[in-house]
Amino acid sequence: MVVIKGLIWDEWNKAHIAEHKLTVEEVEDVCHSKFEAVQSYRKRIQISGNTKNGKKLIIILSPEDRKLHLYPEGIYYPITAFYEEVK
Repeated sequence: MVVIKGLIWDEWNKAHIAEHKLTVEEVEDVCHSKFEAVQSYRKRIQISGNTKNGKKLIIILSPEDRKLHLYPEGIYYPITAFYEEVK
């Protein structure tokens, strides 16, 4: 089970998710509510869930900084986020 205690935000990841027409608040909504998580590559985690407004998002989180140092347990760096395609 993945427990997210906090997210690390900087200008790069804020701008990157904005390119996908998403906000920090929407990513935080999903990360601090009910979501599904699967392991991705390089220790990353892919989570999917809904914002408070019902938007379905996919978010990729890293437990490491750019120098591959682990953050404290439960702290992640959002690498990207985008709308989940509804089929």
